[in-house]
Amino acid sequence: MIDYIKLNKYLTGKEVDQLINRIDFYGSFNNSTAELVSISSNGKRVRPYLFGWEKNMKIKLYPSGWLEVSGSLHKLFNDGKHNYNKFSKRDLIETVNNLQLVLGIDPWEFKVSGIEFGVNIKPPLDTKRIITNALMYKGRVFETKFHSDEGNYKQVGLTEYKVKLYDKRLHYESQGYHVGEEVLRFELKYNTMRRINRYNIHQLKDIKENMPYLIEPLLNAWDDILLFDPTIEQEEMKLKYNNVNFWLSLIERSRRSYLYELKKLRNYTKAYTSDIQAEVRKIMEATLNDLL
Repeated sequence: MIDYIKLNKYLTGKEVDQLINRIDFYGSFNNSTAELVSISSNGKRVRPYLFGWEKNMKIKLYPSGWLEVSGSLHKLFNDGKHNYNKFSKRDLIETVNNLQLVLGIDPWEFKVSGIEFGVNIKPPLDTKRIITNALMYKGRVFETKFHSDEGNYKQVGLTEYKVKLYDKRLHYESQGYHVGEEVLRFELKYNTMRRINRYNIHQLKDIKENMPYLIEPLLNAWDDILLFDPTIEQEEMKLKYNNVNFWLSLIERSRRSYLYELKKLRNYTKAYTSDIQAEVRKIMEATLNDLL
């Protein structure tokens, strides 16, 4: 469930020494004066912090003792390689405890300053068809994105968070992994913690107790997607409702017009189709509950 995480903590001098002895850092600074004392091997100016890696997790240590640890805990669980399988609460606990052994510092006490959580499911039909027909989220058009690590995905970005849809099977099988079955990934990535703090999640240890509260916002976000059901066969419906420009014109005209047509589409979907959005929601909810 939990994927990317960004953690912070001010370290004591003893903790700084412990960490430096355990991690291969690039660049250096004098712990006494907090001054940079070296440059990189290629002669470029050194960054104002030390940085190192634990598999896929980036570790940044500033002269002040401020520590940032960021990356996918899900991938770390898989030796830093992938995140297309399921990642349970038990797996999370095991991963963080192993990270503590590496760092020599308790990550459970770190503050969470960024978080990404979601669910991998086997969808009721091809992942590509579902993602292709995901048109909008809360009236905003999905954009197709590419990331060197995650491959192609669809995203809507809001002020505090992003909504993302992936075809995990396609991405990882293109890298040589044998995934075997369809894997649809749906996730939320928060770059500010205001909404997440409402669930009494401030430090990493809070996630252990309060992870169930993250299910509702994830499912609500899925409900807020305007998905044109891929099983609709009527050509007139396809021409009208599977057209982003139609929906944008309604939004420009009035929100009332947009909501009226959206209700018509959803009523038709429930009455005359397989209602893929509802089916996916059921699978997501069952999968998320199993991960707790």
